Amino acid sequence: MTDESPPVLILDTSAFFITVPVTGQIMTVPRVVDELKDLKGKARLEVLLSQGLIITEPGHESLIIVKKAAEKSGDGSVLSQTDTDILALAFEYHGIICTDDFALQNTAQHLKIGVHPMMQKKAEMRRWKLRCSGCGKYYDTMPADLICPICGLQVKRKNK
Repeated sequence: MTDESPPVLILDTSAFFITVPVTGQIMTVPRVVDELKDLKGKARLEVLLSQGLIITEPGHESLIIVKKAAEKSGDGSVLSQTDTDILALAFEYHGIICTDDFALQNTAQHLKIGVHPMMQKKAEMRRWKLRCSGCGKYYDTMPADLICPICGLQVKRKNK
């Protein structure tokens, strides 16, 4: 019989607005704490800190891996820096991300990171393509300002 400890839970900002029971080691990134502006979120932060919440930055190498995976999955243009930090921290600590953010869940699944949705069903894994809504040109990476350099119309994500 082996003693398996519970997985590390990596908390997204939304986890601070829902009272979800947590056990074991819990972590988040400084950018999540910066996003907590209202009393409810700050109160939940204090409770979780008293339960051992660790706030730390992910490593540079993990961030690079996550950014490459997000570009490959087609989520790179919609993930915030906070999302990228959360993914990198989960990647480093082999954690499970607690979030309802579909793009974050999708990239996590591409990285084989566990996801625990809180209020919604788990997102299906997708691979997005970037396509101009005007001329139809496909892109590997999102052009600057989300605008097609060929025709000037918006480039959008499209399910592959």
